[in-house]
Amino acid sequence: MAHASNNQPTSFASDERGTVAIIFSLCLTMVVMVTGLAIDVGRTYQANGKISAALDSAALAAAKGLRVNNLSDADVIALATKYFKLNMEGAGGKIAKIDSFAVEIDRKKGAVGINLAATVPTLFARVGGIETIAIPKSTVAIFDSKDIEVGLQLDVTGSMGGSKINDLKKATRNLLDILIPDAPTGQKVRVGFAPFSAGVNVGPYLKLVDGNRSSPNTCTYERLTATNEKTDAAPFGKDAFKISADLPSAQSCPNAPIVPMTDNKSLLKSTVNSYSAGGSTAGQLGAAWAWYLISPNWATIWPSASKPADYNDGKTIKTVLLMTDGVYNTIGGVNKGDGSVEAVQASKISVDICTGMKGKGVIVYTVGFDLNSAGAYKTRVIDTLTSCASEPAKFFRAENGDELEKAFKQIAEDIVRLRLSK
Repeated sequence: MAHASNNQPTSFASDERGTVAIIFSLCLTMVVMVTGLAIDVGRTYQANGKISAALDSAALAAAKGLRVNNLSDADVIALATKYFKLNMEGAGGKIAKIDSFAVEIDRKKGAVGINLAATVPTLFARVGGIETIAIPKSTVAIFDSKDIEVGLQLDVTGSMGGSKINDLKKATRNLLDILIPDAPTGQKVRVGFAPFSAGVNVGPYLKLVDGNRSSPNTCTYERLTATNEKTDAAPFGKDAFKISADLPSAQSCPNAPIVPMTDNKSLLKSTVNSYSAGGSTAGQLGAAWAWYLISPNWATIWPSASKPADYNDGKTIKTVLLMTDGVYNTIGGVNKGDGSVEAVQASKISVDICTGMKGKGVIVYTVGFDLNSAGAYKTRVIDTLTSCASEPAKFFRAENGDELEKAFKQIAEDIVRLRLSK
């Protein structure tokens, strides 16, 4: 009788389709879990940022109520709770579940602390057994009644054309959202703009700064005499500014005029959105006008709502942010080239202006944006901005739009932290 060979494989042993299906199923599950976890982490990050901002605002408002209005403990807690809920409205605020919200009051120090525990329910990670992600937070605020004044030097020169000017607009809008939040904070924060190129457009303030002379446009350049060009002297007499009639060869200034300090965030945003790029780089003029915006010596020039506080009044934090993407190469409205004697002089004048600001108690931040465009003179730009900054950590280099946005965000948050003790 013939027998089947034992070497003949059975159909069961040779069928690998079940194994492949199992492996595929496991891989698919892992992909879904990883993707889902990434989404849940992103939601948690969004909620974390919202909670941090709301917590700081609530602590500051409660500390102000404690110090200024001498509120009872119950009223301080109620005020902190109210501000927190108000600031948690909108995107990111409804993602998290607040598990605990505890307010601690130190009347001797005038401090209010808040300890919070929150969780973010997961949407996808629960497949892997992770149902919530915890967010513990705490802050302490001591209200010292300090308002904030910010002068922004904004580079709108030709090298800022294309995507770079749009990057600047976005970074500035985000900075404004941090400095001037929609919900109340109990602080007065005002921001002014000093856009520049070969000159500075002073708009309706021309007759107040040019010696009341005749001019075909609203462009200004250096002062009539160099005596006080590195100071914030009021623009009268010999300290008035040169105009186009004084400098026939001068390039025009930006279409964008200066904006005296205001807390009108909508106005500031719409203004920066209208900016276009053109012209060469008289950065020393941008630095000077950013200073003038917050200088009490200019109090009679600006509208009453934009009037700067006195220096070192104990109630006001004065800051300036200087932003540029290239070499300061223009004096008298004429670009002599990055390697010229005039370019070296422009950088030196800018540093001297910064020294004057810092001597008056102004905190100076500087940002160099895509400085590779400065070529062989990049080191000079870096040296100028580093020397201008109040300290090395207040100089930021941004190689692209994302880094510019990050730098402006860090500066805005640093300014806000000046009024918070954590």
